[in-house]
Amino acid sequence: MAPRSAPATAGVRFVDFAIRAWRSDARHVSVIAHATPLGSVRHPIQVNLPRVERADLEIGFDYSLERAAEVGRKLAGVLLPEPIGGLFLESIRWAASQPAVGLRIRLCLDEELIDLPWECLYRPDLPGPAVPSGFFLADGDLALVREAPGQPLAAEASDAVQRLLFLGTLFDHPDTPDLWFVEEEFRLLSAHVAALGSRIRLDFLPTSSADQVESQLATPIDIFHYAGHVEAEDAEAHFLQLAHWDDAQGTFYEVQPQPSPWTRAHQLAPRLKAAGTRLAVFNACNSGHWPFVQPFMEAGLPALIGVQGNVTNDAALVFSSELYGALAAGLSLDEASTQARLGVLDLALKDPADRPASNRQIQVSANDWLRFMVYMPVAEAVLFPRTDRPAAGREKRAARARRTDRLETLYATLTKLDDAEQSRVISQIYRSRVLILGRFDAAHKPTLDALGRALDAHPAGYRKHLFDYEPPPGRNLTEWVRHHVLTSRFVIADLTDPRSVPYELGSVVPTSPSVPFVPIIREGAPPFAMAADLKVYPWVLPTVTYRDDADLIARLDGEVIAPAEARLAAGGTH
Repeated sequence: MAPRSAPATAGVRFVDFAIRAWRSDARHVSVIAHATPLGSVRHPIQVNLPRVERADLEIGFDYSLERAAEVGRKLAGVLLPEPIGGLFLESIRWAASQPAVGLRIRLCLDEELIDLPWECLYRPDLPGPAVPSGFFLADGDLALVREAPGQPLAAEASDAVQRLLFLGTLFDHPDTPDLWFVEEEFRLLSAHVAALGSRIRLDFLPTSSADQVESQLATPIDIFHYAGHVEAEDAEAHFLQLAHWDDAQGTFYEVQPQPSPWTRAHQLAPRLKAAGTRLAVFNACNSGHWPFVQPFMEAGLPALIGVQGNVTNDAALVFSSELYGALAAGLSLDEASTQARLGVLDLALKDPADRPASNRQIQVSANDWLRFMVYMPVAEAVLFPRTDRPAAGREKRAARARRTDRLETLYATLTKLDDAEQSRVISQIYRSRVLILGRFDAAHKPTLDALGRALDAHPAGYRKHLFDYEPPPGRNLTEWVRHHVLTSRFVIADLTDPRSVPYELGSVVPTSPSVPFVPIIREGAPPFAMAADLKVYPWVLPTVTYRDDADLIARLDGEVIAPAEARLAAGGTH
């Protein structure tokens, strides 16, 4: 893969790709992209809202990856219609070409849309069986948050220890008081954070200790963490204070006849705001749903993470451990949450759910990594900035090195699992794939194959992509070629005896200024009529004339790759 120029331990700065969407009527959604790195689409685009079942909303615990991808494809059709979809691809491409820049999908949604499982967004261009890297959020350079950045966040650098208050709901049975393993979660989380040497202190209280909780909520709290169960059906959204398991009914319920007021979201939210809390994490089913989250957003809490539906204890623990270790070192919430999310995916890949239970070390759903919902109504993503002291810098560099190692290990695993070349994570595709257009008959295909082999063997790690197949049903040729152009580092177009290439170039060159195009032509072959017209676009580079396959390969570095890379390095779009 062609690497970025920034060192692996550099911080990744995430830039907003902000999408606003709302129900315009019973069957339609209006969508705009009102703030992106490359412009905006402010005229509302109306799209059909697909039917989403309640189980889809919660990414049912027994869902296969295939079912989650099916939901994700539908949602991508809602959120990324053209031209927003094309702008999104161009923005990812732009971010992938920058030193240490990522793209943050920021969703500004009405109440009827906000609870949909947008974390499942799946690449609509990727046909065939679902693969993990087909989900946009399998890419560590892509983050997703909800809410517009409507409030400032005063972020003074400090090396102070962050205090995390951990509340957990227990059961009233004396023999099985911890059916949700909240004390075990706290113990393991404490051990993990201590092993990382992070600047964070964890205090645990069961929610049944009402007076102690009341007292602690009046003290400064940097991070609030809750483990247990949330009911989020209406405005009285709350978590359980003391649970009882009913064997006869096979369910649980609240024991306390009058639970403490702070179990109610609308009561807890202003308390946390007053305590100076910058992040609230609710590792509890339904805790990411809007009726529960809304009071915290209205109170002005800078960030909240909740869960879509149910999540396993093992997944919740891995997510929290990765998250807090990164945040405490001074990494941004984007860096920390993407690392944490992909840590859960890595866990699932190492111990897949279809293995026999007797052979499994952990319990994790195939889609647990997609369940964590991040709300961030602030522009500043570094919740706990560190000073420039050498010790703080070393800790931050170590945390970023761990993040880089985690992502590289996961990407290597995905490459082994996914058969299709284009199913690698999308930022890797942008940095390494070279699209080859040409005539694929018996007379010309050997030249294009030789060019492809030379690219695959190149020290820069390029990956050739020959566009020698039909687009999938429902996508026309122009849409399909444009997608592949926008997801390539640069394009090589053979103009020798062309058939469809003139049409393809005429359709995509004018609207793809961030992509270098390198025309090539065999010596003696006449150029097609509109070739001169394309040269008015600066991103169409000088035509390379070659005698035969060997001559083309000899010219590859100096006359094809070097000009394309120079164009990319200059960052020119006009």
